[in-house]
Amino acid sequence: MMRFGLVVGAALVCMLVSSLPARADDEKTQPQIPTCSRPLGAITIVDGDRRGWTVYDLQSPQKLLKLYVQKSGCFTLVDRGTGFDAAQKERELEAQGTLQRRSNVGGGQVRAADYVLVAEVVAADRDTGGSAVGGIIGGIVGGPIGGAIGGGLRTRDLEAQAILSVTDVRTSETKAVEEGRAKKTDVSFALGAGGGGWGGWGGVVGGGYEDTPIGQVVSLAFLDAYVRLVNNLGALPADAKSVAPERAYQTMRATKLRKFPDPGATVVRSLEPGMRLYPLGEKDGAWWKVEDENGNQGWVKNTDLEPLR
Repeated sequence: MMRFGLVVGAALVCMLVSSLPARADDEKTQPQIPTCSRPLGAITIVDGDRRGWTVYDLQSPQKLLKLYVQKSGCFTLVDRGTGFDAAQKERELEAQGTLQRRSNVGGGQVRAADYVLVAEVVAADRDTGGSAVGGIIGGIVGGPIGGAIGGGLRTRDLEAQAILSVTDVRTSETKAVEEGRAKKTDVSFALGAGGGGWGGWGGVVGGGYEDTPIGQVVSLAFLDAYVRLVNNLGALPADAKSVAPERAYQTMRATKLRKFPDPGATVVRSLEPGMRLYPLGEKDGAWWKVEDENGNQGWVKNTDLEPLR
């Protein structure tokens, strides 16, 4: 009888991820979500191009991955789905003057995502041997919500391959790509006793990941990918915003690029409206030191600039 186990990678370079117990191949243990001592940044979750889950009547895995991310504490989740749409309606009410005074809802409050987590399923095989549906996610998550797990998973010829990638919002760089796999060949994955299907989670995850054999194995493939992902993100900066390149600006009107932050200083060049400039970080009151696209450096007043959209 083949036994199933997730391989856990090395600890994060910066030691953010807590240690996970090593497992021998023949040891039957419960897969666990890795945990971090602090968030690595804010992240939102989207579906990738290869949505192999649709072939098996599974819904988007976003709820499943939100569960993994939230329980791990490795990222702060920012919603760009249904929750965000509802929040926008509240903001519309504020703009209409409908909300109570001092509601403190308005512009400039929405947190920007530092990263995007892209989820894909590239391969999966439908179960052909029947199943005894059990509480996999409940066992992985644990805690008062997860509770004890009842039943087990019995499948034949069932496997899945999932891919998770992390993209930097500001630079569009791909910071990590990890593949996760899960497979069952005539196995019984018994995770405990007590508590009905999915350890009491019921419809929290939904989408077929609780009550179908292929959904359960896909969920384990995503967990495998997420474990690998977290354990290979040690190179991420502590503050993604501070290390990102300075955003570009453009001139709103004709002005001058000067050698020093003084209206009487030598003119480096004339600037036409719409010219792109890159702040270099030095400031003197309303004067910013900038560089144009030809490499010319000088000072310009920030009142003549606007952010490049």
